Amino acid sequence: MTLLKRLGGRAAVTAGITEEFLRLSAVPHPSRHEEAVSSLMLDRLREMGLAPVRDPWYNVRAEVPASPGLEDRPLLALQGHLDMVCAAAPGFDPLRDSVRARVSGGALRSDGRSSLGADNMLGNAAVIWLLGRPLQHGPLRLLFTAAEEVGLEGAARMDPAWLDGAAALLNTDGFYLGRAVVGAAGGRRETYRRPLRTRPAPAGEPVQLTLSGGIGGHSGDDIHRGRANAAVLMGRLLEALRTALPAFSLAALEAGQTHNAIPGAAAAQVLLPPGGGASLDALAARFRAELTEEFSRTDPGLVLRWSPAPAPEQVWDTPCRDGTIDLLRDLFCGVYAMRTDFPGVVGASANLGRVSAAEGTVQVCAFLRCARAGDEAVLAARHDGAAAAAGFTLAGCTGYPGWPGPADNPLVRCMDRVFRRETGRALDITAVHVGLEPSIFAAQRPALPMVVSGPDILDAHALSERAPLAGLPDYALLLAGTMEAYASGT
Repeated sequence: MTLLKRLGGRAAVTAGITEEFLRLSAVPHPSRHEEAVSSLMLDRLREMGLAPVRDPWYNVRAEVPASPGLEDRPLLALQGHLDMVCAAAPGFDPLRDSVRARVSGGALRSDGRSSLGADNMLGNAAVIWLLGRPLQHGPLRLLFTAAEEVGLEGAARMDPAWLDGAAALLNTDGFYLGRAVVGAAGGRRETYRRPLRTRPAPAGEPVQLTLSGGIGGHSGDDIHRGRANAAVLMGRLLEALRTALPAFSLAALEAGQTHNAIPGAAAAQVLLPPGGGASLDALAARFRAELTEEFSRTDPGLVLRWSPAPAPEQVWDTPCRDGTIDLLRDLFCGVYAMRTDFPGVVGASANLGRVSAAEGTVQVCAFLRCARAGDEAVLAARHDGAAAAAGFTLAGCTGYPGWPGPADNPLVRCMDRVFRRETGRALDITAVHVGLEPSIFAAQRPALPMVVSGPDILDAHALSERAPLAGLPDYALLLAGTMEAYASGT
């Protein structure tokens, strides 16, 4: 009998995983608020006859006994995370309201009030449902972590002893059916600050400069696409203005939202010396033409505008103005290196994500992503040096290691054989330029073979997030087939 028939057929697989997903998503579970969902998972695992445990950070572990006769086979860990990025429409409270999922148009979707949370609960649901099916597997360990979406916090806090005895780890947090990830980037979240010193505004012509319409994007997934970074471009414009009109004053500056998103908009209020308007008009017109030439393909909606503004009472002093412009110029932004083991995959990059000034402080936020520690050390030293030269200090720095991952390991070979047998297709074995929990585990267990895979998930973290149902049976076949093949050695 084929594996698919033992699972009940494609319709039964789809319905079973969907039902399990709806059950596990029944309580709110945004990042750092996983107590309720971890309790729900504990109850579900106990219903299956298991004896799960939970740590103080709401990570959950359970041992699944091997099928009779396979007790001596290598232990396979199956791992996912419990939290979700809860994008919310007005009126939806992520801490109080549950996701209302439904099937529509051949996909799992929310009701439009929130994101779906298929990342990563759909992978968890597939594992739980499959363990109730007649599979022949060796010893398994289930690991469900908390706070993955906010810097892999749950994995970092999990007791490394929870990995003891595991011969391999299969993470279910992939977004593309048929893709097997065997390497990921580390991350360094940098926050630089300096005191905002001001002086009374002199006489002059106040002007508002606005860059808008940039596409922006994810600093990992999109950094190689050459999109406009509005924070970098505003710094470039202010530097050109400083060269043309050294006496100009800066009254306000704002760009971007967070460390790891490419800014699509920026704004600055400047005070030109008397008669400086004509110089700005000529400079800004040239700059606008440069933007059109440089970004017409990637950011066709990018627009630079300048217009009269209310007169400010205070402006930044010259050292604060110059230090900020210098730092925006000297921070590296974009792709630094490509991976040689995975052609076309970014190996190291940096993103200037946010610039702001409030409550007496200028703050500049950047994010480094590097598969290898050596690249991160070079970029970090460059950024710290540029900040120090500009009068900024590193006020905050958090991160997680890279997962260089060999392109080949015994688990991914096993999964590829299974996928070929069950679907007739080969796995796309690759690395990604984002952070994944195996980055944490690899630092603790460098020799542990690991793979990340998952079902198709579209527009994750958005109100439009959806998971097509058509591929769920194939993902279930990959998971179930891997459990069996890993135990049998085939």
